[in-house]
Amino acid sequence: MRLTWVNHASVIVESQGVRLITDPWLEGTVFNAGWTLLSPTRLRYEDFANITHIWFSHEHPDHFTPPNLRRIPAEFRRRIKVLFHETRDKRVINVCKDLGFETQELPEGEKVSLASDFDLLSGRQSLLDSWMAIFAEGKTILNMNDCDFPDQDDLVKIKAQVGSVDVLLSQFSYASWVGNPDDLVTQKMHAERKLAEMQRQIRLFQPSWFIPFASFIYFSHAENYFMNKSVNRIGDVYRYTSAELKTPTLILYPGDQWCVNEPWDSSSSIHSYESDFARALDLTPEQSNIVPLAMLQQAATAFLEKNRARNNSRLSGAVREKQRQGDLAPAHYPSHGGRNSHLRGERVE
Repeated sequence: MRLTWVNHASVIVESQGVRLITDPWLEGTVFNAGWTLLSPTRLRYEDFANITHIWFSHEHPDHFTPPNLRRIPAEFRRRIKVLFHETRDKRVINVCKDLGFETQELPEGEKVSLASDFDLLSGRQSLLDSWMAIFAEGKTILNMNDCDFPDQDDLVKIKAQVGSVDVLLSQFSYASWVGNPDDLVTQKMHAERKLAEMQRQIRLFQPSWFIPFASFIYFSHAENYFMNKSVNRIGDVYRYTSAELKTPTLILYPGDQWCVNEPWDSSSSIHSYESDFARALDLTPEQSNIVPLAMLQQAATAFLEKNRARNNSRLSGAVREKQRQGDLAPAHYPSHGGRNSHLRGERVE
């Protein structure tokens, strides 16, 4: 079983004729120019000629990036099957179908076979995110990406489904708006909270190997650039997990390939990431164009008119009245963009 590191939350797992890539964000900014990849991706769009499957964990644009998918040559798209968890709205599946991919929805908690001796198992976290386990060659890779389970019982249930874990991949730094520019206390608190979640996962799953994951970005907009001050740096994470948690840890750089259970020296990758981070901090942050207030008001009015035309105002009023009377619980939807979805680089895990 071989892993090829792509970037950020993207890795290719190769075994039994299957070459599955996870969450391929290859280039460009996301979250309204709020995030930029820390290091350049070496995988080219032409390299998708050998990819058999793409798995998306969730819809956040650092995991599901349609502009990148459109650049994959059409003849390759037709041969690739997209895997995504079952949803009611089918948005991700429908976008991929429109782009010419084959698609397959993954039932929660049920193993799906992609080849002889290559099985998948996936599950959900809240309404948005998902995790995935790969079973092949007697080994298990568990990709937790951004999943954060405050309730230990939820992690225990995953452990019962997955069994022993050879390789664990999990997010190592914060990915949400963390206080204001001068609020270093809150920023440090969120960074430490992410380390604590990582520790809980490592101690429960007891992987043979741990790979820090899904945080290889820098905050690239003038409005969130300050958050780079307190992120968990990859060198510190490596020392923490390998020395304090006593867990063999791999740091992989774009283009690196590793055969599971083989020895690996992470020093070169750590040095490359630290150099890239230093260069990123020397760059001029992205700026937004200033929009006149009158234009914002006009857009807001058009948005309200469109919604009135498409929705039954009497029905909406009846629902609100039932909620007010306590007969109907208010609907809860996560903010995909963050504390306020229009702000730069914000999101809620």
